[in-house]
Amino acid sequence: MNVDERLSAVFSGLDARPGFNEQLLDRLQAEIAAEARRADEARRQEQLRYRLAQQELHPWKQTLGRWVTLEAVGIAVLAGVIVTSAWSTEQITAALPAALTALGAMLAVAPVLVPMIRSRL
Repeated sequence: MNVDERLSAVFSGLDARPGFNEQLLDRLQAEIAAEARRADEARRQEQLRYRLAQQELHPWKQTLGRWVTLEAVGIAVLAGVIVTSAWSTEQITAALPAALTALGAMLAVAPVLVPMIRSRL
C-alpha cells in the first residue's frame, strides 16, 4: 500500500464537494445566531426574575427610594427652618399634635390617592 492509498483511506470520509466551506460557514452562523437568541432569552428571563424578586423582597424600599429624594429632603429642611424661625417654641409645641395627625392622615390615604392621581396624569 503506497502513500496515496493510505491518504485516500484516511481521508475517504471527508466532504470535499464544491461549496463545502460556504455550507459550513452558513451552518456555523445559524448555530451562533441560535445560541445568541437562547442567551438573550435566558438574560431576559433572569432580569424578569430579578425584578420580581426585588419587588417581593422590599416593596417599602422601592417606595422609599421614589419618595425620599434630595429635593424632598431639601424641602423638608427648608420647611423646618421656616417653621422654627417664624413660630415660637410654645406655638410649635401647641401645633405639633395637629401637624402629626395631619401627616398621619396623609400617609394613610397616600396609597389610595397616589395611584388615582397618577392614572389621571
